[in-house]
Amino acid sequence: MAGLFSVNAITAGCAPAMKPGPARQESGWPAYLGNQRHDAGARETLNPDPRPLWHVTMGRGVRGSPALGESVVAAGTADRNLVLLDRASGEVLWRSHLDGTVRSGPLLDEDRLYVATESQPDGRVYAVRLRDGRRLWRVRAGSVTAPLAFDGDAIYAGTEDGVVLRLEPEHGRVQWRASLSGAVRAGPLSTPSGLVVATTSDTLYLIDRETGIVRSRLKLPGAVLATPATDGRRVYLATTSGRIIALDLATWTVAWDRAAGDAVYGAPALARDTLFALARDGRLWTIPVDTPDAASSHTLDIVATAGPTPLASGGGVLVGSVSGEILLVDAASGTIRWRAQVTGPIEEPPLVRDRQVVVVAGRGNIHTYR
Repeated sequence: MAGLFSVNAITAGCAPAMKPGPARQESGWPAYLGNQRHDAGARETLNPDPRPLWHVTMGRGVRGSPALGESVVAAGTADRNLVLLDRASGEVLWRSHLDGTVRSGPLLDEDRLYVATESQPDGRVYAVRLRDGRRLWRVRAGSVTAPLAFDGDAIYAGTEDGVVLRLEPEHGRVQWRASLSGAVRAGPLSTPSGLVVATTSDTLYLIDRETGIVRSRLKLPGAVLATPATDGRRVYLATTSGRIIALDLATWTVAWDRAAGDAVYGAPALARDTLFALARDGRLWTIPVDTPDAASSHTLDIVATAGPTPLASGGGVLVGSVSGEILLVDAASGTIRWRAQVTGPIEEPPLVRDRQVVVVAGRGNIHTYR
């Protein structure tokens, strides 16, 4: 069993010298958790007993989910910084100071990063150059606590005041603003049918991506706090009232609705033809999306607010707990294959790229295993 080790530890107080990052990353991180299915790890396998690789202490706290590039990790902090790390060693390459606190992680698009801040005093959306952290543009948006969305043509941001913005990515020009009822805590989804946005008024909106006009709305059984997953055909979401729902985009109707047994605060993940969701009481759900009556679940005896991370077929599912446990779970049997402990809480799903596990832990720590 892997424990908690400090390998190549780097603290915020060391004030490392600025070093250039790569000019670009060919394979970026353009969406929350890597893509809109949340299955960036679904082609990954792990060593049978992953060992600690490095950990970094980044100040008062790492906020949101990091972006994993081919050779870098980008993360936002409670100290109003966007930080770029070398993914192989954990070395801090640069820090870029922002005007507010980051609540959701950055996105990585080739030669730049996009990140947003909450209102302290004014929330903004930024574009920052990957190589050196230089600010390319910033735009006042309002308090952004939800993950950003990027579809190649535009950036979408949702605020705590219920405003959704579309921004042009090259210079940050605001193309439209739409006012909705309720705060936006879950990231928007760009789909062929339009922009899908959930709010804390228990409502799901479908917005025209070009004009910002609300086309449809749907009342939900509870608030959606975590970014839904989508395959372009359906949207899969989970609510604080403990419902897991599949919505058909073409008809804007509920395809199926299942009880999770407790509130779901973390994002569901769609891997292959199966949806994975983790309830607060530690129940891991596996739901075949076309035969939801064949759903199964396993109780993991943890408390969880982060979503699950499915790996390659047969590779299991990674989960993190409020108390800092990292578990690799056999999705078929519920058997725990591997376990590690970090300082909790774990509030974002563990990430995997190139067989390297990246975990945002408590007290501003990022831990990696391989």
